[in-house]
Amino acid sequence: MSIQAQRARYVPVEKGFNIVRPSIEPQSFEPQKTRVFAADAPTGLVALDLSASLGTDYPATTPFMLARYVSVRAGASLTCRFAASGEIWAVLRGKGRLDRKGEAIDWRDGDILLVPGGATSTWAADEDAVLWMVSDEPALAFLGVQPEAADRAAIETTLYRRDDIARELQSLYHRPLAPDTAGRALFMASAHTERLGTCLPAMTLTLNAVRPGEAQRPHRHNAAALVLALREAGCASTIGGRTFAWTRHSTLLTPAGAPHDHCNGRQITGGEVSDDDIALALIVQDGGLYYYGRTMGFSFT
Repeated sequence: MSIQAQRARYVPVEKGFNIVRPSIEPQSFEPQKTRVFAADAPTGLVALDLSASLGTDYPATTPFMLARYVSVRAGASLTCRFAASGEIWAVLRGKGRLDRKGEAIDWRDGDILLVPGGATSTWAADEDAVLWMVSDEPALAFLGVQPEAADRAAIETTLYRRDDIARELQSLYHRPLAPDTAGRALFMASAHTERLGTCLPAMTLTLNAVRPGEAQRPHRHNAAALVLALREAGCASTIGGRTFAWTRHSTLLTPAGAPHDHCNGRQITGGEVSDDDIALALIVQDGGLYYYGRTMGFSFT
């Protein structure tokens, strides 16, 4: 018998049809945030790694996504390459310059960047900087593949500037919501991914706002979500029956299928609502996979 034939296995339907994997619990990554914002935090990466509970032999925050906090000290630089189709970066503090494949981009706090994966990037800081990044490395690791060396047409380096974001948010804050609107959200895309409705082909990126006294209706979806609180106001999320108060720059994990909501309990009596009263979060989902597969599974609960 050939070695190829010896590798064959035949699995009965009772074992192969309804495969059970370890469950994923909602949680907050407060210790990792505290570590990277510490005054003596060195230049480096802090992965939000749940591989032990997911049962993977590679770092992962969800089966398809890996999030990290990134620290770059003033005058230092961080060179990195990730085996991902694309990377989403949010600048939480500081400013500096990105050098990547002949491109040079200045960045500062409040900016968001989208870059293709699989290439070397150098992040140099002019002042102490903290960034947050998410990639689809676990999806590629699960398949055992590497990203293409050349940039895919659908993924181009894209800069969402802080001032442009602020202008778009003003419209979002005051937009009337219909009863069946899922939430006060702004989807981020690029010239090549706008038709997909996503930031990357496999991942979505949104800014979600919750005004004082407002709540995003309880809902669920098949995509997992990573929620980065940018402005907490009086907001909290209830995920799978557990409540997590928002704290600035903390990351919350909403597992796939878990019912959840976001509620801003701050009350404003008289006067204008300021931006500081409006909770704001950056949310990354692996939703592109489900949009394309026609299996988003969104429903109010």
